[in-house]
Amino acid sequence: MIEQENEIKKVLDNLSAPNIAVIGLTGVGKSSLINKIFGNNIATTGAGRAITTEYTKYSPSAFDIDLPVSLYDSPGYEPGIEQGAFVKKTIDFLKYKNRQGKEEQIHILWYLINASTARLTQADIDIIEKINHNHIPAIIVLSKCDIAQPAEKEQVKKAIEETMFSKVYKIVEVAASPLTLPNGEYICEPFGMKELVNLTSELLPKTYSDALIVAQIVDIESKRKLAWKYIREASIACFGVGAIPIPLSSPTGAIGALGYMYNRIIVAYGHTNRALLLAISGITLGGVRTVVTNALLDVFSLTFPGISALTGGTAAVFTAASGIAFTKTCERLAIEKLSDSEGEIKQKIREIFQEEFRNSSSLQVSKPNDLDRVGTDFINHKI
Repeated sequence: MIEQENEIKKVLDNLSAPNIAVIGLTGVGKSSLINKIFGNNIATTGAGRAITTEYTKYSPSAFDIDLPVSLYDSPGYEPGIEQGAFVKKTIDFLKYKNRQGKEEQIHILWYLINASTARLTQADIDIIEKINHNHIPAIIVLSKCDIAQPAEKEQVKKAIEETMFSKVYKIVEVAASPLTLPNGEYICEPFGMKELVNLTSELLPKTYSDALIVAQIVDIESKRKLAWKYIREASIACFGVGAIPIPLSSPTGAIGALGYMYNRIIVAYGHTNRALLLAISGITLGGVRTVVTNALLDVFSLTFPGISALTGGTAAVFTAASGIAFTKTCERLAIEKLSDSEGEIKQKIREIFQEEFRNSSSLQVSKPNDLDRVGTDFINHKI
């Protein structure tokens, strides 16, 4: 477990954590939204650490290790009750964080409004306008859209438009925890979280967007794009001056040379499915290389016959093919429901990886620019 934690921390230490403030009325659905996007029961009573008398910090975690995002949850307030005091405390909090420097300031803010109320309060208006004056990117989130009538949602949007804020804000409609019917079924499927994650990633400074994609669990597609970034970095290094050849004489050595790429990919997907992270080669993240090495033994000589070491374009093909195969393995297992035993999951990983590696090993990469074409095809599911 210690080795596993060290490997996770090594990857996470290279990610810059964004600070996200989540603000809104009492009962507007802040906790439900946080839990849906970052994992169940993150935002529960007593689960966070008080930052001021009004705000609570939450950090999603896996294996008792904080993942790279910090969430600052406002305590909420009742409409008409101490609204002025709440506005002041909120702005004071944002200014306080800003004074702490770049890494501690709020990087983006989600402002929640209950769409079913069909109205904008004066406190909403005051806080949203003050946010802009403090130059903090913000998204207006219309919550509880599962129970809001179309006319109610349009009324809120119209009120936002007519308020004529000093900037135009993006608006996202969400239903993080839809109403449950008497028969136990939801009135609709949860929606809007993926769109919120994508928009947040776009508005965040680029330094922090990777960490958001790692920490969230609602958008698998964004994880594929992040995985390709890691694969491309490792693949393009094969063309660099002084690049170390990948030794095909030793499959273990070949995989070991790409260990950091594999670790980054498994961390990106591992939080989505804890069983996957636990199952790969028993306990450690490093053990993933053992599973992948064993999976490659059957296809190694057929894919690269008579070659003792890979360099340049051939090394890039091997790197990209194995990275794509492993990403697609993680993707499939993150989506599937894993109820098998540990041994059965390992065998499934082996079989899926072999299949995906065979499918990817015919890539045509002779120069660095070829990787752009491969990446486009991979992201668009053409590979």
